[in-house]
Amino acid sequence: MLLTLDQAPGKPLAAQIRAQLLALLERGTLRVGECLPSTRQLAEQLGVHRTTVAEAYQELWSLGWLELKPGSRARVRSRTGLAPARPDPAASGAFLRRARPDPAESVAFPWEYRMGGVAQGLVDRAARSAPAGDGVISFRSMTMDPRLIPAETFRGCLARVLRRRGAALLGYGAREGFRPLREYLAHRLAGYGIQAGPDEILLTHGSQQALDLVFRMLGPGRRIALENPSYEQVFLLLELAGQTPVPVPMGRDGLDLDALEAGWAREPPALLYTMPNFHNPTGISTSQIHRERLLALCERFGVPLLEDGFEEEMKYFGRVTLPIKSMDRRGGVIYCGTFSKVLLPGIRVGWLVAPQACIRTLAALRRVSELCPDQVLPAALHAFCESGHYDQHLSRMHRVFRARLRAALAALREFMPPGRVRWQEPVGGYLLWLELSGPADLDWEAHCAAHGVEVCAGSRFFLGPAPGARLRLSISTLDEAQLREGLRRLGQAIACAPGPEASR
Repeated sequence: MLLTLDQAPGKPLAAQIRAQLLALLERGTLRVGECLPSTRQLAEQLGVHRTTVAEAYQELWSLGWLELKPGSRARVRSRTGLAPARPDPAASGAFLRRARPDPAESVAFPWEYRMGGVAQGLVDRAARSAPAGDGVISFRSMTMDPRLIPAETFRGCLARVLRRRGAALLGYGAREGFRPLREYLAHRLAGYGIQAGPDEILLTHGSQQALDLVFRMLGPGRRIALENPSYEQVFLLLELAGQTPVPVPMGRDGLDLDALEAGWAREPPALLYTMPNFHNPTGISTSQIHRERLLALCERFGVPLLEDGFEEEMKYFGRVTLPIKSMDRRGGVIYCGTFSKVLLPGIRVGWLVAPQACIRTLAALRRVSELCPDQVLPAALHAFCESGHYDQHLSRMHRVFRARLRAALAALREFMPPGRVRWQEPVGGYLLWLELSGPADLDWEAHCAAHGVEVCAGSRFFLGPAPGARLRLSISTLDEAQLREGLRRLGQAIACAPGPEASR
């Protein structure tokens, strides 16, 4: 066995021995069962210390190539080959080289037969949500406009809290989340009539995790009432939790409370999920009278209510209507909110407000899959809010989106073909909900994309068939000029679509 070593500085001898032996093993020059020279023999042959050879042998043993027994020479063993690596020029000379794959062993494991229907559905939805192409104006996303994210200000807050409290923040924290932020939220929520102490607040990884925790807390096999249409992801969360959605139709002022009352008289659900402000997808905000009657029905039938206030602070016109939670005297309402739709979507900070018994259960449930929530980003967010930056940012958002919503409504009035489109004017939020007179079975997303504009078909948000053609538009990432051009294109797309007679 001929090995050659480079004695130049910076080239470890043991690594050279290991690499050359590994090459002989992979090529089959050293065959299974063959004995290697003793460490003493190979060391004398190469002119190195015996421990250098022993180190190389030990590393090959740890990789499964050699058998090492006290008093015996190293012996080549049969081992399962390593999976082939994808070509990577930067990985030349890497520690673990891969043998050439055997075609007989290259058949992929059939994972598709192990995946549940929900997982496959998620893949299909992700494929439908591919980014817009060049030149396309997209009304699809509800994320924050990156041009409005106060990145530098937040970076300064993050640096400050790490400098002051770094060691403490990088350890495990409270199950309920960073307490100073919970205290800040308790104080802020009081301005919306929600009376809750920090021990009645659970910080979550965005409002999506908040919803997931509440559904899982109830356990599988439960019936969950919700608006129809509703937030698309809730359907998947309920399916993952093993629960049955019970759709309640909506009118132009929110949930159809007469239909809800009639259905509950027969069989009340385990929970009602609702979005009373800037409802997704319709953009509807319900009135005080509607909220009072809804809460009264929940209390009468003993149905807890999950109120999703994901855009609570994004009202641009008219007086603020307080959350349903503000009237909750019996502790039957769970309220969730998030910073993702208003401030920093990437930090994923949301919250739940509920009685302490619920908070303890939800925190314990979350601990099963997430031992401890992040502390660093919530601490930076707390510093951002306490310094007054959040209120300044919110004022800016109101100015920007008041102008954007006015521009969008003006463009709708100008460009939508007469008699083909209806809409309600929202008082805040990011969404516009269009009711079209064209055929419901038309692929409206593809039709609009052909005119350079992306939309979400309303059918995505319904349980069961959609009652006619609907489109959801989000203005969250578009400025006034983009809104005007996008709605001009959309008007052209609707004008050249099949007319109402095609749906008969």
